[in-house]
Amino acid sequence: MGRSVTSLGLALVAAAVGLFAATQAGCGANDTKSAAVPADTTSVQVAPPQVRQPARPRPYTVPVDALLVSSSSELAAALANGRREAIVLAPGVYDNPRPFTVRDGDRLYAARLGRAVLKAGVVLGANAGPPGASIRGLTFNVTDPAKTLHGAIVHVWGSAVHASVLDTRVYGHGRIDAGLLVRQPRGFVARRVVAEGFRSYGVLVDPNNVKYRTQVPFVLSDLTISRVRRPLRGSSNGRAEACLWLGSRGITKRVSVRRCGISGIWTGTATHGSRVVDATINRAAVGIYIEAYTTGTTFKRLRVGPNVYRGLNAEWADIAGGQKPASSDNVVENGYFRTSRVGVYLDQGTARTTVRRCVFVGQAWAAIGDYLGQGNTYYDNDFDAIGPQAVPVTHEHGSSAGSAQ
Repeated sequence: MGRSVTSLGLALVAAAVGLFAATQAGCGANDTKSAAVPADTTSVQVAPPQVRQPARPRPYTVPVDALLVSSSSELAAALANGRREAIVLAPGVYDNPRPFTVRDGDRLYAARLGRAVLKAGVVLGANAGPPGASIRGLTFNVTDPAKTLHGAIVHVWGSAVHASVLDTRVYGHGRIDAGLLVRQPRGFVARRVVAEGFRSYGVLVDPNNVKYRTQVPFVLSDLTISRVRRPLRGSSNGRAEACLWLGSRGITKRVSVRRCGISGIWTGTATHGSRVVDATINRAAVGIYIEAYTTGTTFKRLRVGPNVYRGLNAEWADIAGGQKPASSDNVVENGYFRTSRVGVYLDQGTARTTVRRCVFVGQAWAAIGDYLGQGNTYYDNDFDAIGPQAVPVTHEHGSSAGSAQ
């Protein structure tokens, strides 16, 4: 489903899984800097960013002209009547042998926030149909993969442009592959979503097409995602076990991810001109994994760690192998990286990436690694609290950081 995180490798996962204990800050660097020290390694005092935390699902007003249903059979019938309408689910439990399907752009509401509990997933979209399908205020408790489409409790695809998922909780209990999987990202909106207990992805927005372009980006805000991992952590070989997976142009703000098997946030596929703002990441091998094809994207106001091995990792290029370029023209700013091995690592071929106004704490190897990068810059960063054996910037290969390519 995803693309391999090739420069991460199983060796990194194996090394990182044992390093989830809180990192202790190292001794502060000498405040007296020599005039001969390059500007990119000079420590500048930077205040840690004030990262905004995500809001939880909240009450709302249901449409007065909505169709009220109170049983699974009534819900299935309303979805199959061929009309686009608002459907309100009375408090209770709704189940079905297969996922419920929204083909006609229907809008589903819980009559009371969280009190309509679905034991089966919901599919938004079809080969053809009206836009604007939505879910609001529902709670999903699904344990049977047969009651999902392709392993996702909420699956958005095809005709479901401008779809939305609001004020919703999704629980997979470690048995379901994904909480929210969006293959139709055009105009998609998710706000105040809680996703917990999945094998591959908490939330994924990715058309699975590196040539995909859209003038209507997705917008994600106020996401709380946790416990995404396989029973054997790292067995997905970098193709999954990401709390948040982003593969299209869009805006992501106020997100908290924790207990992620490999990556807290993954970007790639067709991520161009995007923004990730106000992200808190803890308990992951890699905080943010920037895959190939991520370009022109800004990562701002980040709090990564302490239980993270690599804070941000930009994957290496594979031009010689005829496969893919590295990431380029990205900006990492106003971040706080309290990570055990390295704060930011830019692997071979990473181009024109900027790291600025970031604070690095407790790294054992380096605050910033830049191995054979092309025109990368880093300035106005705070290196005072890195580990006593670490350096502000290194140009050594990432294997020195305890991983294999």
